Amino acid sequence: MSNKDRILILGAGPAGIGAGIALGDQAVVLDNCPDLGGLCRTIVLDGAVFDWGGHSFHTPHAAIRDLVFGSLEMYEQTRDARCYVQGEMIPYPFQKNFQLLGNSAIRSECASGLRQGNDKGAANLEEYLRTRFGAGSARHFLLPYNRKLWGPDLNHLAVDWVDERVAGPKNDEDKLAWCSGKRSPLQSDSRVAYPARGGFGEIMRALAQRLHHLCLRKEVVHIDPLRQKLATACGEVFHWKSIISTLPIPKLLRAMDDVPLRINEAAMQLKGLPLALVLVVIGHSVDTPIQRIYCPGPEIPAHKIVINHNSSPYLRSLPHHGILAEVSLASNQADGDLQRKVIQGLQLLGLIRSADEVRTTQVLRVPAAYPVPTANRQAVVQQLKAWLAHRGIVSVGRFGEWAYINSDEALNRGIDVGRTISQCDDDFDFSRLARAS
Repeated sequence: MSNKDRILILGAGPAGIGAGIALGDQAVVLDNCPDLGGLCRTIVLDGAVFDWGGHSFHTPHAAIRDLVFGSLEMYEQTRDARCYVQGEMIPYPFQKNFQLLGNSAIRSECASGLRQGNDKGAANLEEYLRTRFGAGSARHFLLPYNRKLWGPDLNHLAVDWVDERVAGPKNDEDKLAWCSGKRSPLQSDSRVAYPARGGFGEIMRALAQRLHHLCLRKEVVHIDPLRQKLATACGEVFHWKSIISTLPIPKLLRAMDDVPLRINEAAMQLKGLPLALVLVVIGHSVDTPIQRIYCPGPEIPAHKIVINHNSSPYLRSLPHHGILAEVSLASNQADGDLQRKVIQGLQLLGLIRSADEVRTTQVLRVPAAYPVPTANRQAVVQQLKAWLAHRGIVSVGRFGEWAYINSDEALNRGIDVGRTISQCDDDFDFSRLARAS
């Protein structure tokens, strides 16, 4: 196959790796980082293992599960997540487990609101949380948590993504069970998996063994759709038949000349949520089986605490354990004293007894960790994807579609796009892919 017949895949995260697996020898995967995996990479700090954010593997796609479990040894267990509310720790999600709180007035308020809940016609996230779960759960957990994560104004956020992210009762029977404190059936994602050895990035490493052509440290600086040429920062030029991009759409457009003003202005409307990841290494194992803690209150700067070493027996066996604090920069939590405040928060949660237990800390800044689900983003993304498709470029993945999806869904979408392109002829209309997604 000549270079001109090849398909370039930009980004070696889950979507890019999935597309590369599907396309086989037809594809060359390029990534500007020295390691693959995108936001699924793993970091080792002072003997402790961290991921770029809190990751675990669960999927509704049987084929994706088979692919991952067939690529490396995985360890599966029941998810143990908690909510820390007004000094009490209860199981996650709050709106299902508020009956375990000691404060009877809060329990009564939350139960009354949940019984009356109705999410029909909610115009934005704030309205959805109030009407779906009632004033009690909204006031005591859901609103402060989401404001801490997304910023104080929830009225500009859409609700088309909430069913996959905010746990709710499936029917009236579930609703009655939640109000009474009875346990309803576990959610479909209550069993989670993680690599038996190493961090979450081992999944990406194992899947990447199936790629035919992977080129790391290749920063894309210029794309010429007319001549079907791509240039990298080190001066290499790649000719291409088509491109599958998993790059953030605004970044992809910046590499192209002659982008119309209307397209650039549309791309500027897409917002990414910046995070500070505070890595804390302690010199012993954590004294808890908990894997995640969700914190709505201001007394702890992080909205989510990830106790990564409870993800597998291998990680539990290591002498140094890591605790990750996700701190949203949208809520002005990350000031110059962030590390000290996070350590104080870990003491308040009972994860450490003293700051003297901390061996090492590090702060990683992620300019865009989550795509912000603004109300207009779907229309904007469709416009941008259609414009790119007419130039032989398909955009897919979390930031390629500005979709708040997990790694399994990104992998699945990458495979679907790769298979579709591999089965098409030279006259394939790429705009069909843009319309279908």
